[in-house]
Amino acid sequence: MPETRTKIARLVLVLDELLTLAEAHEKAELSRYRQLAFSFLTFDTSVSRLMASLGIQCEMRIEELQRVSRQLGLTDGLTELPTRGEQPSAAQPYFICSPDMASDVLEQAIIDAKYSLRFHQHLREATAIPALYPAMSVIIKQKQAEHAVLEGFMSSRSCLDLTMMAS
Repeated sequence: MPETRTKIARLVLVLDELLTLAEAHEKAELSRYRQLAFSFLTFDTSVSRLMASLGIQCEMRIEELQRVSRQLGLTDGLTELPTRGEQPSAAQPYFICSPDMASDVLEQAIIDAKYSLRFHQHLREATAIPALYPAMSVIIKQKQAEHAVLEGFMSSRSCLDLTMMAS
């Protein structure tokens, strides 16, 4: 019986597609973090500040992607930052009103951060443009730090909640 060789196809995105995908993803992340910051505002201002700072990091990544796009001569594909008046997603509760809800929302934020990290890792793998590799690598390092910060924050909050319950 003849042996059939299977090749694994590698997805390679063209430059403008990759930058557009990365920017669209970061804009969605920015919107999500802004909504989280707002949702936690009346429940826990420390969480609200954390989410706001993660949103600021998204803004900086969007600006960097736009800079890279201009540097490579692709000014048509990428757009401006989203306006602050965007509608919140329907799945996200408007205000956090209980510790259980806060825990669930923070757990989902960690899952979303992990997804975002994997998304950018796949984008870096899909690029055949050496000039993009450093920028994508920096974004991946930032996403790893973002995920670690959220996990660390959640674990420190869990310890605090346990000590508060014990006393």
